[in-house]
Amino acid sequence: MPRYVRVLSFVLVVTALFSAGLAEAAQSATTQPASTPPAFGVQFHATWADYTDAERAALLDKLQAAGVQWVRIDLGWASLQEQGSASYSQWYVDLADRAVDQARARGLKVLATLWATPSWANGGGATNVPPQNVADYSRVATWAGAHFRGRINAWEVWNEPNLNDFFAGSAAEYTELLRAGYAGLKAGDPNALVVLGGPSTNDTAWLKSVYDAGAKGAFDVMATHPYMGMADAPPETPDDGTKYTLAHVAAVYELMKANGDGSKPIWFTEFGWSSHANWSDVENWNRGVTAEQQADYLVRAIEYVNANFPYVTNMFWYNERNLASGNAQLDNYGLLNRDLSPKPAYTALHAYLSSAPAPAPAPSTTSPSAPAPTAPAPPTTTAPPTTTTTAPPPTTAPAQVPPKGRSKPQRREAAQSARWPRPTYRLLRAE
Repeated sequence: MPRYVRVLSFVLVVTALFSAGLAEAAQSATTQPASTPPAFGVQFHATWADYTDAERAALLDKLQAAGVQWVRIDLGWASLQEQGSASYSQWYVDLADRAVDQARARGLKVLATLWATPSWANGGGATNVPPQNVADYSRVATWAGAHFRGRINAWEVWNEPNLNDFFAGSAAEYTELLRAGYAGLKAGDPNALVVLGGPSTNDTAWLKSVYDAGAKGAFDVMATHPYMGMADAPPETPDDGTKYTLAHVAAVYELMKANGDGSKPIWFTEFGWSSHANWSDVENWNRGVTAEQQADYLVRAIEYVNANFPYVTNMFWYNERNLASGNAQLDNYGLLNRDLSPKPAYTALHAYLSSAPAPAPAPSTTSPSAPAPTAPAPPTTTAPPTTTTTAPPPTTAPAQVPPKGRSKPQRREAAQSARWPRPTYRLLRAE
């Protein structure tokens, strides 16, 4: 190659590299920081009878090690106030205190779900029957907010209230309960977030009914449980116009905007896939995925939400460990096996959260535009024990409450063929 050609080539290369460097520098100066994924939480059945304190601690250690930021703990009103509105079951208060404090000691934030009606409040009905007087719920909410003030970051008003298995009432009755719960919780802890009880699926029809009944102003955070109608479908499954896809959360957000709530976040307070082998003629709602698919779908769900639904700011995986009911679909949602050994989903979550940017802080609680009802005064008693002070695992559940681990009763919804065997609340009693 002639010398002048070599010199010219060198000059061109240097010029190109210099120009590329300038372009890269300019790009890095104007590029926005990488988007932060939603805060990640996990359902933690901390108050269920099949946990010892040592097992709770070991489970929480694993969640902390994986980079989980939140836990969702179910608190049963029916266990908290077994005897009536003026007293509290000290054994259950102690159990809840230990669970919450164990989580906080590991830097985990707590979302508590306050639900399950005691029989004295609904005329002797089951825990899914609404209270006859929502003031009773507001009183226990006031007490709970005050008792856990500064320890529980957010409260969810009931669980899947669009399903009769959990709330055998109308959308209007739930809205009345929501407003009463909001008033009570804010009276007990003005700084805690109040989360609308997440419906099963992205149920926009039910949520519209709740808005129509006056829910605006009675929650800080919208919630849904976006389980897939085809239970082994991947998270990116396109919205088909029904409530049975994760992507239908966009319709939930449009409903919120139409009601002036576009600035409020949405939390997935449950989502997940069950890892189990499928059998011949398995129903859509019972379809399982492999353990490897479960891990893959978990990470893909976070990335899909982060890329497409910025208003979804928290995601809570259901659930922490496998159950032992004998129902394949119900038992295998866990991040961990029954013995707390990691499943591939746990390993994948650990790797993902270790490399992800820190999530944005939770929203502040501002006063809603619509006034909520005034909270009734809490009971004058200071939670005296009405039962024994310990909570041994019961041998059987009360007749009106399905034993923990049994799937929800089978149900069919009009024009849809999707069911979700989901765990029911187990009423714990001191023996």
